[in-house]
Amino acid sequence: MKKLTLLFLGTMLLLIACRPPIPDVEQIAIDAEQATIITLSNEATDAYFRTALPFVSSPTRGLIYGSITNRADIEQVEQSLLRLATDFFNPDDYYFREGQFLTRDFVISILRSNNPEPELTSESATGLNPAFGTELTFGSLAFENTPDNVIRPLAYVLEQNFVVVHNDAFHLEGVAIAIALNPYFREINQATGWDYHHRMTNEELIEFGQDVAARLIPLLRRQEGLEDVPIMIGLFILRRDIDVLPGNFASVAFAERGRSAIGSWQTVQEEHFSLPSTAVNRYDININDEFNFFSSTIRTLFPHQHGLTARIQVVDGNVYRVNLNFNMTFLGFSEKIAFFQLLEQEVMRFSPEYDIRIIVRSPDTPHGSVVRRPHSEPSVMRISW
Repeated sequence: MKKLTLLFLGTMLLLIACRPPIPDVEQIAIDAEQATIITLSNEATDAYFRTALPFVSSPTRGLIYGSITNRADIEQVEQSLLRLATDFFNPDDYYFREGQFLTRDFVISILRSNNPEPELTSESATGLNPAFGTELTFGSLAFENTPDNVIRPLAYVLEQNFVVVHNDAFHLEGVAIAIALNPYFREINQATGWDYHHRMTNEELIEFGQDVAARLIPLLRRQEGLEDVPIMIGLFILRRDIDVLPGNFASVAFAERGRSAIGSWQTVQEEHFSLPSTAVNRYDININDEFNFFSSTIRTLFPHQHGLTARIQVVDGNVYRVNLNFNMTFLGFSEKIAFFQLLEQEVMRFSPEYDIRIIVRSPDTPHGSVVRRPHSEPSVMRISW
């Protein structure tokens, strides 16, 4: 698995990640009528793609929050799509840019139930969710999609762009698309008013998602600017909105430059677990003991600390990342310093193979983070000190 490169220092601040060294900046002079191109070096961190600057927001900015209700899913689908994109677009050659080609109207259109006779424009497309009257299977049960019981497994479509610098300008050379799939359906009994919750099997959901992808790529090719670029597409299975853990990608495929047909689908091995959990022993027999010792030490030395949640991400059968979140209330500056010093020391008790991210916050204020990259010393970012 290729390492990821730098995303953008501003977004790292929002995610309360580590503060890397200030990167070298190269400015490429171009026509006065065009914005100056700024490229960041790779020296600050190898965690993400470099970002094309000036930063340009997506036309669909914020739309995802109305379609996906689990915050963990929202963050994970973007992060994992970036990670998977490195298998298709080399971070040494490509810069990341938020998706610029799918408009709000287009995304809203494809999330609707299918209209057999759509009025297509450059800003809209036929809905890719099941048409009313369609019967869908949820395990051993079958349900008809009706206005009273709407079934919409297609929850969202996320776009990411990858550009290169040529002749002092950015040029689009790749697109990554995430199809977010909701396996859950709430049946409302019209007679009793009771709710019944059902879940599609992963096999049923993946089959539906692959069909959506096959219909989506030709629609993307109709968008100006996407006619001839390679497109990577992945299926992301969402979790329930009350779940602490995020969902995961199940499979990915690739549409070659200028083609509407999708190549063969590849299974993605990605899982998330809370710690401690016996389920992770098959991936690393020591991680539960390391976490328990870490947690016990923190609680012993800071008995008033309020809460610690931990989850790990497993990719291709290996522990890829450990995320630790502390909910703390500090009553003094020295107390805060001592706590971060302790974290910086104790995080080294974990295996050097792990990528570890620790976030410390109170209910209304982020305090900072500790990041320990594999085989590296930890770094501390202070926010509200």
